[in-house]
Amino acid sequence: MNHLIAYPLTWDDIELRANNTVGIYKIKNKIAVLSCVTYAAHVDDSKDYMHGFILTNFSTDFTNHGQIRLMDLDDISALDCELNEKDGRFIINTKKYKGYRKSLEKLIEVTDEELKVIGDAPAPLDNIYSDGKVYRFGNIEVYMHSAFIMACRETDSGKVIWKTKLGAYLYTDVDEKDGILYFGTDGMGGKFFAVNLSDGSIKYSYNTRGTSNFLYYKDYVLLSNEKNKPVLINRNDGTLYKKLEFDKFEITVYQQMIVDNDKLYAIAAKGNTAYAVCTDL
Repeated sequence: MNHLIAYPLTWDDIELRANNTVGIYKIKNKIAVLSCVTYAAHVDDSKDYMHGFILTNFSTDFTNHGQIRLMDLDDISALDCELNEKDGRFIINTKKYKGYRKSLEKLIEVTDEELKVIGDAPAPLDNIYSDGKVYRFGNIEVYMHSAFIMACRETDSGKVIWKTKLGAYLYTDVDEKDGILYFGTDGMGGKFFAVNLSDGSIKYSYNTRGTSNFLYYKDYVLLSNEKNKPVLINRNDGTLYKKLEFDKFEITVYQQMIVDNDKLYAIAAKGNTAYAVCTDL
């Protein structure tokens, strides 16, 4: 029997203007959601807007939760942030990418008790999107020849081996397993694809109306379907294996989700409220 638990990512003690999820992560033995918030701050008779981070921690069964905050910060862009593990430490880079506006440039360490600023962020990078990357597999490279056409060439000679029309924009990185390329597209009717690396023939495509993230689970691929609900499809042939219990929640546009110990943890929405959701696989 499937079991679903959802927790609203709202905070009654602050007057929220914006709430953007940076991501959902496994940090040590907990599931964590990092939120970038903008909120009203009242000083004397004036009202200003401040920014901060809220890290909400959950036990893996979602029965217990807590939170850590770092507030009263300069402008933050959730799209420019990144949280990574390095040498056993979990570090937030508030300005991993250049983005489109000036924002806070700091490194913040996530500890059990606090979010602690530990220094300045290194020079931000250009954010190269999936359709602008070149994916190397041995002595061949896969890349987008044009907006909707994927191509493959020899690394040394540059000779084009094949071209395949996808009919939509590449929205995920391209992964390879056992000679098959897996990736997602969006726009113009998005799909999840499995393509033969050897000749570019399409093994199968699964209609999702947009795939910006996918995960492997056993012999399956976890996707958000055309109704923004999580499903498992057979990785070998693309047939539907299972629709996961998700009640009236919908996976959000960035499809932020992780798998751990036979459970899906995802950022979802119901109405205008964001939730962290846990459901059995």
